Amino acid sequence: MKFIQLTSYNNNNPIFINPETIGHIYEETNMNRGSLRQYEKYTVVGTTCHNNGGFKVTETTDQILKLIKK
Repeated sequence: MKFIQLTSYNNNNPIFINPETIGHIYEETNMNRGSLRQYEKYTVVGTTCHNNGGFKVTETTDQILKLIKK
């Protein structure tokens, strides 16, 4: 079993995910709650065994795919 380490967008803590359980990966941009002119960008990684819509991480989709290919 292989795990990749990603970084939580909310608190910069590590998140370890088995790539075989990833159901979707996509980048998202939302308006920052503190300012109408600032946007926050992150990647959502959803797993097939976690039913909350996914984990917000700082890595881009390309970075995650490179980690999976290693």
